[in-house]
Amino acid sequence: MPTAFTIKSLALLLLMLCMLALPACADLTASEERGRAIYFGEKGSALDTAEVQIGDLSTKLPARTFPCASCHGRTGAGKSERGVQPSQISRDALTRPYTVKEATGRKRPPYTSSSFRNAVRSGKDPGGNALSEAMPRYDLTDKQLADVWAFLAVVAQASDPGITDDTLTVGIVLDQANPASQAQQKLLGVLAGDIEKLGGVHGRKLTFRIVSPKNTGAEAANVFALVFPQSVPPAGFDNTVPVVSVLPASVPSASAFALVASEADQTSALKRFATEEWGVVSVKDGCAAKKGETVLLGSARCLGNATVAKRVLLTQAVFSSIPTASRKLLPAETYVAFATPLSRVAQNAQSAFAQTRARARNDKSAILAEANAYSAAALMIEALMRTGRDVSREGFIDTLEAVRNFEGGMTPPLTFGPNRHVGSRGAEIVRYDSFAGTLATSGIWIDPDIR
Repeated sequence: MPTAFTIKSLALLLLMLCMLALPACADLTASEERGRAIYFGEKGSALDTAEVQIGDLSTKLPARTFPCASCHGRTGAGKSERGVQPSQISRDALTRPYTVKEATGRKRPPYTSSSFRNAVRSGKDPGGNALSEAMPRYDLTDKQLADVWAFLAVVAQASDPGITDDTLTVGIVLDQANPASQAQQKLLGVLAGDIEKLGGVHGRKLTFRIVSPKNTGAEAANVFALVFPQSVPPAGFDNTVPVVSVLPASVPSASAFALVASEADQTSALKRFATEEWGVVSVKDGCAAKKGETVLLGSARCLGNATVAKRVLLTQAVFSSIPTASRKLLPAETYVAFATPLSRVAQNAQSAFAQTRARARNDKSAILAEANAYSAAALMIEALMRTGRDVSREGFIDTLEAVRNFEGGMTPPLTFGPNRHVGSRGAEIVRYDSFAGTLATSGIWIDPDIR
């Protein structure tokens, strides 16, 4: 039977172990964990089946598209966006034992669990005042709201998905049916190994998890951020998840960042080039080309129609989709828009990319796809390093918005801002010699920001 001394010693030892392993001792309760899933809108949470109403709208919307964290932030502190100032909703802020004056000027008494449930459902605070019209009203049950209330007691210490004390997991969205995906995976594996040799991301091992394009919504709850090196993010994607893609999505998002100009911006650059070079104000459709016209070839399917044109303009994506043997059908005056021309990539970045490729031992069949994956991952890593050890999705997005003239990838220098989530918005217009089958080594850079 243990003596009093050994019992005290054992208790002291357990206390010391608990202090050394604080995260393990501070695990969430079952109720707090359910509340956390609701707060962040994780797949499988109560938001999957709940609905919300906003303002005077009678239409009910899926609650999973309105997780609490999207407005109130990772720690419940609230973040002003587009003129809306969400309230602080940590338990400490909600239950302060005196009348609180919100940023909007509204005054209210302290919340209780009961008045909190009423506020979430009816949009009325404990003083009977209407909450902001932007605040959704949720049809959650008493038990579900009790779980959220429980989590709000610890929300200030909450971590975003994909982060532990030792690891940081980023999802890489790759279509395994794409022949280039294997080369991209090998390259990213080498890059992750390089970061680990340097001590990781502020002491955390960087892990790249391959995500199928069909599972991005589900996997967003399991990774810190997502990288799209092959495709653009889907419309309506969760705007609390940081996203880095090569081309921008069709619908802008507060959390999505793209490296280079979209196909639409590249097309605009081609049209501007035509106006400045030849005085052509109206560029015709290549699918209905006539002899002597300057046309825009929007699809490789219309190549046969465009052969009669005087000049053909096309984006890099369309040019790449035309088989090499068929490019001889293009007229002598053919111009291609390149959003990532080698002439505008920093020499040190080119060297680093070449060294990484050499260690990945890939052939040259997917070099452009590798460059896309490398560039997106390089920006992601740079922002993680700048954010620091106390990393959060919200802080990471703020860091990306502060990036200026980043030259670490196979792209032109990248600059972002609160109202600019495309790093390089220009394109270089390069002439293609269809007879020789070669592109000019340089061209004319068209930047929509420069008039």
